[in-house]
Amino acid sequence: MSFTVLHNSRPRRGRLLSAVAAASILSLGLGAATAVAQTAVSAKVPERQQAAALAEKALEFLEEGEDASDERVKMAHYREGETLAREALALDDSNPDAHFALFATEGRRLVMEGSINPFSLLKVNRSLDRCLELDPNHSDALAARGGMYRQLPTLMGGSLSKAEDYLRRSIELDAEAAGARIELAKTYHEMGEEEKVVPLLREALIWAERLNKPRRVREAREFLSEVAGK
Repeated sequence: MSFTVLHNSRPRRGRLLSAVAAASILSLGLGAATAVAQTAVSAKVPERQQAAALAEKALEFLEEGEDASDERVKMAHYREGETLAREALALDDSNPDAHFALFATEGRRLVMEGSINPFSLLKVNRSLDRCLELDPNHSDALAARGGMYRQLPTLMGGSLSKAEDYLRRSIELDAEAAGARIELAKTYHEMGEEEKVVPLLREALIWAERLNKPRRVREAREFLSEVAGK
């Protein structure tokens, strides 16, 4: 979801500063204009830094929500993360982590509310599109896109082969990606390539335990138990 309206509801500082710089070229000469331009660039830094901090905090709320066992706590974390992600994007629409945080927190909130449908899915997916547009190597976003390709019905664009491509790329970029490994294992399971499933789950379990990610540990163990029992 690209919050263009939200972002553009603020005065466009870039346009204002560009106008100031142009006026300076005419009235003060090139040297003074250069100083104005440098001031314009530095004026944006605090907002970008603030947006980055908000995005990081939004991702922390996302993680806490995923690990929480109480549904009310989960929802509270997702809502807070969504709010912070929106605030980050209002300051800096070019922050890929903020777009990913919005995609993830809003998506999870909608799932918990039972509000996911083709229209809301398309709306939320725009945030993921924007994240990958800004950072094609965003490992979490690649994993999320792969997961969506696996879980969506074929009529809605689902594709196991595309899921495999995105998930493998995510793991290549982030060797510690326990979640992407679990999702890729599920993808191979659905593709009938069972020989690839257990090794991936064992790797996922190692990383999840090493990084103290209880939810991923539980998911890996449960799926290992499921495939081992067949």
